[in-house]
Amino acid sequence: MAPGPPAVSLGAAGRAHALARLFAITRIAVGATLVLAPSVTSSWAGPPARRPGIQLITRAAGIRDLVVGWRTVQALDRRAPVRRLLVDGAVADAVDLGATVAAWSHLPRLARLGLLGSGASAVALGTWLASTLD
Repeated sequence: MAPGPPAVSLGAAGRAHALARLFAITRIAVGATLVLAPSVTSSWAGPPARRPGIQLITRAAGIRDLVVGWRTVQALDRRAPVRRLLVDGAVADAVDLGATVAAWSHLPRLARLGLLGSGASAVALGTWLASTLD
């Protein structure tokens, strides 16, 4: 078997840049899903997620994530500053995390842990990336 292309070695800044890009693309994917298929949240929010009013809120959160992710990818591609965008995303994720805690007793048991873990991880990663990149 022929050897593949040589491995590219990224420094710490390059790894942080690549991770920020992946994080932003993930935010775009989640946001697009929430906008296009808001009832998907019924698996973790329960039957109320199928109500039109809840779907409106879900779509609003989705468009927020889609826009923050898209603008972050654009800034990364242009090598423009991204710290403010990463902080904005981390703040939004912290608010989502707070909303999860506030609704804790109304959420399905398994969803609680998933939402808590993903929310806390997003806040931590966004904060770390913001402190690492311009």
